Amino acid sequence: MKNTAAELLDLWEKYDGNSEKILEEHVDLGYLYALSKARENLLEWFPFQPGKKILVDGADCGSLAGLFLQKGLEVTVLDDSADQLAFTKTRWPKAACIQGRLSGSLEALKGRTGKVDYICIAGSLEEEEEARNRQIKNARKLLAPGGYLFVAADNPSGLKHWAGAPKEANAIGRKRLKKLLEKGQKDQRGELTMYYPFPDHKLPTEIYSDSWLPEKGDLSGAVISYDYPEFLKAETGPSYDMICEEGNFREFSNSFLAVWRKGGWEE
Repeated sequence: MKNTAAELLDLWEKYDGNSEKILEEHVDLGYLYALSKARENLLEWFPFQPGKKILVDGADCGSLAGLFLQKGLEVTVLDDSADQLAFTKTRWPKAACIQGRLSGSLEALKGRTGKVDYICIAGSLEEEEEARNRQIKNARKLLAPGGYLFVAADNPSGLKHWAGAPKEANAIGRKRLKKLLEKGQKDQRGELTMYYPFPDHKLPTEIYSDSWLPEKGDLSGAVISYDYPEFLKAETGPSYDMICEEGNFREFSNSFLAVWRKGGWEE
């Protein structure tokens, strides 16, 4: 199994931390997802408050840690992989790195992080239902009142998958994702807002929402997801036109970004 973090750790030293040079001389989709600045488009728009604390569950080679540091946040990254943590720490020395995941022991984490203002789970939802439920439950418990939980996930019904792009192992449908985040709200009140990164959550160029959805013609020429196969099983342009015209973009969006706020949007 490919160990992208370990490979990048060696390349980072060889290229003296020049991520653009690494991408220029090493054509690799894993490297692109890890190092591209476009990854930050997922949450660059969000009005983070400097000085607040964010917990990132799943290092993903530090792909979003740099954005959070730039926003003035105190960043803690969780991951089970020592290689992931090693590369993230090398890339972003100011980020605190802890081995473990939110699906593990909450008490062990509480002692090291305390309450946090933001939690990000981007492409790192647990695959098994029990672990995933525990991950979200622990995330909500660690959030301070008024804190935000961000969950980005692949949609197994996304149009790119009908065209032949591979599904992520932890993909989850819109209905199941909403149910996961709204579960147990009698004890932990909150409000959920759904967004739709396009072409996907890994390298988004647009972030749609329930109040701003694409219309027929907006995505006609869209074949810009990097994991499309050489030969498509479906024509994405005409398909997007039909989906948008029928008002079904949300169901066939390639990815979701769910934002849950503890206690609702207004205090």
